[in-house]
Amino acid sequence: MSVISLSGVILVILCIVFIVMGIQFRKLTTTSEDFMLGGRRAPFWLMLAAYLGGAIGGSSVSGYIGYGYAGGMSTIWSALLPGLGLMMFVLLFSRRLNHFGRMTGAATITDFLCARYGESVRVPAAIMSFFRPAFITGMQYLAIAILLNVAFGLPIWAGVLISSVVILAYLVTAGQYSALVTQWIQAILQSLCIVLFGIVAVKLAGGADSAIDGLYNLLPENFVNGLSLSMSQFSVWFLTLCLFYLVDPWAYMWAYMGNTPRISQNAQIALGAQFYGVLVFIAGMCVTVAVALGNLALPEGLAPDAVYAYIALNKASVPIGTFLVVGLLMTIISCGSSFVMNGVTILTRDIYNRAINRNADDKQLLNASRVSVALVSLCGIAGALWLPILVPLWVLAQALALSGLLAAIVSAWWWKRGTSAGALASIVLGGVSSIGWAMYAWATTGSPGSLVFGLHAAHIGLMVSVPVMIIVSLATKPDYSKADATSFKKLGESVKQAAADEGNPDKPGFFGYLGAEKGYVKAAWVMVVILFALHYILVFGFHIPAFGALTLWISIVVGIGMMVVIAIMGGYDLTGFLKKKSSDTGEKLRA
Repeated sequence: MSVISLSGVILVILCIVFIVMGIQFRKLTTTSEDFMLGGRRAPFWLMLAAYLGGAIGGSSVSGYIGYGYAGGMSTIWSALLPGLGLMMFVLLFSRRLNHFGRMTGAATITDFLCARYGESVRVPAAIMSFFRPAFITGMQYLAIAILLNVAFGLPIWAGVLISSVVILAYLVTAGQYSALVTQWIQAILQSLCIVLFGIVAVKLAGGADSAIDGLYNLLPENFVNGLSLSMSQFSVWFLTLCLFYLVDPWAYMWAYMGNTPRISQNAQIALGAQFYGVLVFIAGMCVTVAVALGNLALPEGLAPDAVYAYIALNKASVPIGTFLVVGLLMTIISCGSSFVMNGVTILTRDIYNRAINRNADDKQLLNASRVSVALVSLCGIAGALWLPILVPLWVLAQALALSGLLAAIVSAWWWKRGTSAGALASIVLGGVSSIGWAMYAWATTGSPGSLVFGLHAAHIGLMVSVPVMIIVSLATKPDYSKADATSFKKLGESVKQAAADEGNPDKPGFFGYLGAEKGYVKAAWVMVVILFALHYILVFGFHIPAFGALTLWISIVVGIGMMVVIAIMGGYDLTGFLKKKSSDTGEKLRA
């Protein structure tokens, strides 16, 4: 049986399993909060695994391998900067947002803004925050379409439609419960596919020693220099792939979902230890070495995004190729389902429940949530067909959200003088200017994500939104009574007080903050910190061959280790999570 045939059989089975699971979980989904946020009950390991499944998607595998293959180490910042941005978000906001969500019932980033500025900002903020989940959902559809195009010759539009139907089928029943559980399974499979592709790529390059030797002797010097990126491109990535995460609607949703504020924080911090983003780049660079050595011939005109799919289907053994294809599709589906659910929370909460039907009951909200799954899918299809390039689509989506939301969000956290009028003007004018520049770039260069005169849509949006926020706020009367609702300091104090009231206060020091008391837990957190730091240390030193070899082996070993831990501990958490929810649901029905 060929890779295509065997992969097709396994994928059909998995899709049926996911749909059946969604139907089974439907009886656990009794409220809109269950559908949108998993009841705010996600435990540590299940949240970590599902978060990994959502964070790594089509651009993180197909797109990054293509970047590594075509651009080398300088392009790895498109993977490292999101990790840095997410870590900043988690350390600053996750515990505070989880606590805020429990106090106020918040489900979206717009709920947070409205607590500070009032309902006048809800619709424009919801529109700007919706771009990201809609476009990234489209990215996942596009990544599947590329694989189907390489495997079966299907046109891109057909692959996009097929992928949207698969994700829609299992999310529309139970929402976030389906997403959490299936993303745990998908995280295991995607981890396996990334590790396997890394090994296959090294083998194609003649083994580890040959691959490292080829990187430093066959390829251009800037290929192994992580600091050779132009400042204009770095600034775009820093804004859209790092700073953006301070206003990421998806990250806000995940912060609300954790079972406790500490779990919400710690599960996301622990993800900083994963090396999958580095491994895919190294694998792409090894493919370049294999081509340079004559060990591999790629079809002329093959897009870098399609390198992974081509090798999986044509250069790997049937068992390995099957795992690669299935794993890639699980990677894409898990990320797609996570961002669909983010879009669902925005449409259901911000548009339907707050702008259309403020008195909706839970049954109406559940129905609206299921309709929203279809609407987000349609928007994703439109995005994928509008701009069929993986990483630029991601960057553009984040540029638009950053332009509209950053000034208002930063002000809500730290600036009491910010006003509702300032926030509204900043969101609208920043967003419109960013969209306008993207349209201008599209008309003049053929891509809305291109630089024009050295400027990206993110640059223009921020140059408008930040001064507008300041000027209009200073010119209008502030409402200081609302400032404490989202104050960074006040929420931090409230989190500490709530933990003390529950008998679980923070203890002094780094380990006390994380709630680590046992020796092996402290050792694990030390390892997380070391591995996170190594991402950046190794890239800075990658121009030295010893650092290159170390990066390769650490990426593979850590990738295998994390996959095993997620499989075991995530399964343990999943069992307890479903038992607890089933018990609670039974009690509600009996009542």
